[in-house]
Amino acid sequence: MIKILDNFLDFLFPPRCAGCGMAGNYLCLSCRAALPRLRNYPADSEIEAFFGYRGTALQPLIWKLKYRGGRDIAKIMGELLWENLAEKMSEVKLFSGNKPIILIPVPVHPEKRKERGFNQMELIAEEISKLDTDGLFLYSSDILTKTKETPSQMEMKERKKRKENIVDAFTVSRPENIRGKTVLVIDDVTTTGATLLEAKKTLLSAGAHKVYLTALSH
Repeated sequence: MIKILDNFLDFLFPPRCAGCGMAGNYLCLSCRAALPRLRNYPADSEIEAFFGYRGTALQPLIWKLKYRGGRDIAKIMGELLWENLAEKMSEVKLFSGNKPIILIPVPVHPEKRKERGFNQMELIAEEISKLDTDGLFLYSSDILTKTKETPSQMEMKERKKRKENIVDAFTVSRPENIRGKTVLVIDDVTTTGATLLEAKKTLLSAGAHKVYLTALSH
């Protein structure tokens, strides 16, 4: 039903670039190339993020993806992540016994998923999987689950409150699938990093060998 409505709305109001407003695409090639790269992201951070968020073309796109679930937007974000991840993670795979890296999207609580009808990070991970023709990743959406319903991290300004909000929010449902394995967790936006770091803690506690954390933007 959501997809039918989206198609109808796109027919009435064709997609426009979030950067320049040109009709035909949610992010034209020129604005995509002009996305602000992060230059001063903390070098000691456990999280890798590629682009700026606030005030950029990504901000309205991520909002629209999160609350409307447009597959075209997920495709753009999947491509951006793939372009920035593929080379590095290929090297990681090579030095990890050449075994596929477990690709895990940050999960949402079942109630939130029921309300929206989807998890936007799963849509992005699915797009990455389509591009991954060489088997770099092994995608799984049900290993890491969110079992604690929490207020939105975006609504909290203080780092301490964000960290407390997300503590013990995740559970690994099938630890045998990650035990001794290399894992990559992806998210669309990271601010303090509390969500991704909590996911990493949970996965390592369940037996993962190494956990990499990546967000599209910061």
